[in-house]
Parts: sequence; C-alpha cells; structure tokens
Amino acid sequence: MKLLAVGDIHLGRRPSRLPEDLASSARELSPSAAWQRTVKFAVEERVDAVLIAGDVVESEKDFFEGFRELKSGVDRLTAADIQVIAVAGNHDVLVLPRLADLFEDGSGFKLLGRGGKWESWPIGEAVTIWGWSFPQASVTRSPLVGADFKGGSGVQIGLLHCDRDQTRSPYAPVSSRELKSSAIDNWLLGHIHQPDALGADALCGYLGCLSGMDPGEPGPRGPWLLGIKGGRVREVEQIPLAPLRWERVQVDVSQLEDPTNIQSLIIANTKELDDALAQPPHGPIAVGLRVTFVGHTVFATELSSWIEGADGIFSSFQQGSRQYFVEHYESAVLPRIDLEDLAKRSDPLGLLAQNVLILHREAGDPEREALVGETTDRFKDSLNHANWQGLETNDSELEAESVVTRLKLAGMQAINALWAQHAGPEK
Repeated sequence: MKLLAVGDIHLGRRPSRLPEDLASSARELSPSAAWQRTVKFAVEERVDAVLIAGDVVESEKDFFEGFRELKSGVDRLTAADIQVIAVAGNHDVLVLPRLADLFEDGSGFKLLGRGGKWESWPIGEAVTIWGWSFPQASVTRSPLVGADFKGGSGVQIGLLHCDRDQTRSPYAPVSSRELKSSAIDNWLLGHIHQPDALGADALCGYLGCLSGMDPGEPGPRGPWLLGIKGGRVREVEQIPLAPLRWERVQVDVSQLEDPTNIQSLIIANTKELDDALAQPPHGPIAVGLRVTFVGHTVFATELSSWIEGADGIFSSFQQGSRQYFVEHYESAVLPRIDLEDLAKRSDPLGLLAQNVLILHREAGDPEREALVGETTDRFKDSLNHANWQGLETNDSELEAESVVTRLKLAGMQAINALWAQHAGPEK
C-alpha cells in the first residue's frame, strides 16, 4: 500500500516577496498550484489514499477558492479510486467542516475528528488512520489527554495538527513524550511549516508546508510518500513538488577582482544549485534566493554600499529551465585582514574578532557551545514573550547551525562597520 501525506496547504494564500516580473505568475507559484501538482503525482503514482494534516485553507475569506481547488483535486483523486482523509487545523477550523459537508456522501473525502473527538478510519485491512480536528481556533489542552486508541487493524497512523513541545501554546500543545508513549507509533503532524527529517524507523514528526510562501520557509517542500508492507511502514520519501522554492546561498567574493562583476558571480554560483534541483521529477518553476556574501575582500566597504542600493535593481534571471530571483542580500565578508591579529586587540574590534573565531571552531568546542547556548536562550525568551504568542514560529531558526550563521553574520557586519571607522593599528 502507498499513502501520500500532505502538510499545511493554506489554499488562498499567495507568495510574498516576488519581484515585479514574477508578480503576474503568483497563481502558478501558489499553494493551489502545489496542490494540483500533488494530485497529479498521486494519480500517476497510484497511491491508495492522500492524508492531509490540517490548515487546508488559509482563512474564512478563502472559502470559495478553497472549495474550488479542494473539490477539483478530490474529484480527480476519487475518480482514480484514491481516498482523501483530512483533519482540521487552527486556520480552517470553521471552513474545512463546511467544505466537507458540501461533498456528497461516498465522495471519497473524509474529515476525521470533528468537534475535537478522536475518530478512526480504515484503509482496507492494512492501515487505520486516527484523526482529531480543532473544535475551535484556540485549544490550550493537549488533544492526547484521555485519548483511547483501541481497535483498528493493520498499521496505526495518527493524523494531528498540533504544537509540539510548546506547553503554553494555544494551538493544541502536545509533548514528544505523549506522542511516543501513545498506542500509535506513526504520527504525521501539521502546523509547523519546517518539515522534520522523517524516516521509516522514526515516522513521528512534522510534514511541513506543501509549498514555502516566503523566505522564512527555505528548502524542499512537498508531500511525503509512504510505502507500507508486511504490517509496517517500510519507506518514507519527501517529494519536492512545490512550484516555488526558497534557498539561502553563500557567494564567496574572495577572488572578486572587480565589484561590478558581482551579478555575474551570483549567476555562476546558482549553476550547482540548479543542477541539484533538476534531479526531482517535478522541479520548481521559480527559486527565490537570499544571498549572503562571504570571504575576505578588499572591496568590503564597496560591497556594503552596493547592497544598500541593490533593492529593486537586480531582480531575476534565467538559469536552466527555472526563473531565479534575489529576495535579499546580506554581507558576511571581512576586510582582507588577519583575523587572528585583530583578535589580539583589546578594543571592541578585538572582542568581536575573538567571538567570530570561536564560532568558526568545530561543534562541541566548550566556548563555541556556551556562546551558541546563551544566544539560543535569548532567542527563546524573545519568542516566548507574551507579545508574540499569537504568531507561528519556525523552529529551524533555533537550530544550532542556524544560530551560528546568524551570529557570524552579525559579528562580521559589526567588524566591517567598525573597521571602516577605525581602520589602522591599535592606539
């Protein structure tokens, strides 16, 4: 048996930060286009069912678009004898039940767990899907409290929209411990847009959004193909079907001899990325780039000035069969100076250089871990502040390497600024 698991779709949402020459193509890059690609893949792959982990529709105002796009996809799937099973999330708590009611009985679309009550649904005798839907937009109690997962045959799979390990969240907080200790071994989760590293041996985590809509959702996005055989999940593979993809790329300017050639250098650096994106059967139509300049150069000051005036000047370019565009530039370059010598100074420049050198050490170094840990704690304190509790956050931003990248960037930008003001020997 083969199943296709889909995370947050958000029908009705439109991608942001697109350049003017791609704005007219926003619909082709939208979640609706990602959903239609997913439907096409499911039919071609001849899966047995499509599972959707909530937030199918962005909001109440997207009811008509949501119904049109959802019905179109469901009709194609059911015509191919593919069931569609979904749960409601916090975004579509009102919309999805109403949409489900508009489908005729036996249409092949099943909304599980209405009213916040666990419900099971069999897919033949090989699989049982357990689902719970949001009864209202805010749920502060774990939906796993008092849950009774009895009955059902074959592989047991839980389909849940929730906020994992966030005890004060208003979006159905659950703990990793609750998920592990439940009677269900396989959990497909919605809500967080960053996908987990899922595998057949550890099928418990977030599917991620179906298509990244802004630079804060970089990397591959798409549904997950599950292969079931011999009473267990044997294969798990993410299928990167999103028509729009966001990537963070580093461009080394150490060998740059003329700062006016910076655009050509960016295009040359995307060649390897484009080759990698050409491998999947359904590559993206467009790729948004957040470019970080790295390395040592005598043009550090000129590069910073160029970045300040670059917004809106360098929009998009063609690479292979895809359209690329630069959404944002950042500079993490250093003047062509000896960082070790700079770290011997006793002024702020020296202190910054010392910390940047610590960040370049191997993971596990005590000073590096202490610096990263302190910064991560400060980030968490900010994210947990009452002012931001209503916002969805990206957990990947708190991963160690992401924190290190941000610290390096901040340190190098500060060194550049101070070096421009105080270049020369220490007084």
